[in-house]
Amino acid sequence: MTILTALVYFVLSFYVYGATVVEVFVYYPSWIHVVNNWIPFKQGVDFRLICLYVIPTFLLYIPLTLMFWFRFDVIPKWAIVISILFFSIPAISTFMFQLPIQMQLARGWDKELYFSLVSHEWITRQIWVLLSFILNIWMLFKIFNQINKQLNSKE
Repeated sequence: MTILTALVYFVLSFYVYGATVVEVFVYYPSWIHVVNNWIPFKQGVDFRLICLYVIPTFLLYIPLTLMFWFRFDVIPKWAIVISILFFSIPAISTFMFQLPIQMQLARGWDKELYFSLVSHEWITRQIWVLLSFILNIWMLFKIFNQINKQLNSKE
């Protein structure tokens, strides 16, 4: 169960990190170029975004929470708590800040709302997602080192 939980968590977390990077550096910057066909564009992409990004982001909490009980010995519980915090700050920001703006933008293009959304992206989401990525790399190195030591001790 420990290996499966860790595998699902790391796959989802790196997927979510990659999707977040694409959202910030590709998706949001492209909005300014589709103003004339804004509503059909937004409706078409939002459905895909929910399926391919939002749902995996929230599914991530399942293996992350399970890691309190099923984790490698080298991963301390505080790392799991910090991971939950790092993933929760962007999620809370999404519901409190981004979602209301996104819903307004779904009704029509508004340049001021757009710039409000993208100007807060780093503070409310990107920093925390980047920190979670770094923490995940650290946890993976801890796991790989433990596995390497176990393999070397059997030789």
